[in-house]
Amino acid sequence: MTSGTTASEPAAPTFPAGRRAGRFRLELPTEQTSSHDARPLLLTLGLPTFGLAFAITVLTTYGPTILLSLTHSPAKVGALIGGEGAFALVIPLISGALSDRLPSSTPSGRRMPFVFVGAPLCGGGLALLPFAPDVQLGGLTVLVFFVGYYLYYPPYRAIYADLLPKRMLARAQASQALLRGAGLGIALVTGGLLLSVWTALPFVVGAAVLGAATLALKPVLRLQKHCGDREPDHESGTSTRELFLENRKLQLFSAANALWEFSFAGLKVFIVLYVTKGLGQSSRLASAVIAVVAVAYIVGAPIAGRLADRFGIIPVMAWSAGVYGAVLSLGVLARTVTPMLVLLPVGAIAGAILMTLPQALAFTLAPDSAQGAAAGLVDFSRGIGVVLGPVLVGAAVTGASSFWFLAHTHGYAMMWLVIGLPNLLSLGLLRRLRNA
Repeated sequence: MTSGTTASEPAAPTFPAGRRAGRFRLELPTEQTSSHDARPLLLTLGLPTFGLAFAITVLTTYGPTILLSLTHSPAKVGALIGGEGAFALVIPLISGALSDRLPSSTPSGRRMPFVFVGAPLCGGGLALLPFAPDVQLGGLTVLVFFVGYYLYYPPYRAIYADLLPKRMLARAQASQALLRGAGLGIALVTGGLLLSVWTALPFVVGAAVLGAATLALKPVLRLQKHCGDREPDHESGTSTRELFLENRKLQLFSAANALWEFSFAGLKVFIVLYVTKGLGQSSRLASAVIAVVAVAYIVGAPIAGRLADRFGIIPVMAWSAGVYGAVLSLGVLARTVTPMLVLLPVGAIAGAILMTLPQALAFTLAPDSAQGAAAGLVDFSRGIGVVLGPVLVGAAVTGASSFWFLAHTHGYAMMWLVIGLPNLLSLGLLRRLRNA
């Protein structure tokens, strides 16, 4: 299977020659549009990804500082921030499917109402968190943030499928991944500096960045109004539940995506603990390891789109999942940080390629009238991985602490095997998906 369109697929919406949206001169791409000519549209479409990544990084990285001052209980703080996975199991299924069913004649289009409702909830929850007088109100602001985040994200991502030819989706997701990485990295670097100036500053700035990035979609809204977006068939509209239960290919995809997110969630939570507690190294070295992963992610994301264009999405994901899973699993044998610094960049590049392409794959597998539901299904399967990954990896580390061959890392080396195997297991699902 390739990411290109076939003769049986509906043609991409056409846009009258010379008609452009706003002063940014955005044009709706056709099958003949090159990736270079589509860059202004891809950049504009991706700006909310930067804003959302910046905002959620501020919340999850610096929010615990605020919450811990209110409750003095790390367990409660972890439960509040970790609630992201629970929200991802419910809200995306609703917002994504409903955005498919809204008529195109809605003044702001069928996707934008969810964006315009979710953005104020996200920004308001983030900006109000540092001013919460007690943990109950602090927890409420976190809840409001995640409700807004998952109302916003699936319909926003479905705009890509509305406006772009399918052959361009992989390249678009690579562009989006770069902006996501930029938002995360800038938030990590500047957040601490802003926090030292004023406790509330990173949260207020995060809300402002998200608001500005959302307003950047205004030219895209004009574009949608003029492009003759397809009116969804309400009689045959597909709910996320129906899409999952009746589409074998999306069932296989969802299982594979849950495995990938399980691995990534476990890595994020335990990588620093592995370096500092397992290997007895400094937190500065742990930061250096994370920096290596971040640089590899920036390198891998644009490669993903180019490889998918040439070889197809599923073959590229299968190759990267194999390399990523193998490198991670080998980490269980390491006794010092040196082998990890050698292997980790290779694994991180493969992981970046793998984690860039799931949304593009979901869009190519879903019916054209159910792209919002497909985006919601991506977040739903992601939520399963986010919830289970840290829990099961933590349990494995605890159980392995008494194993003699893992005593040198106090059991933390078991993390690598537990997060590596899911990627190798996903190879079977990808093979079945390709055959299907």
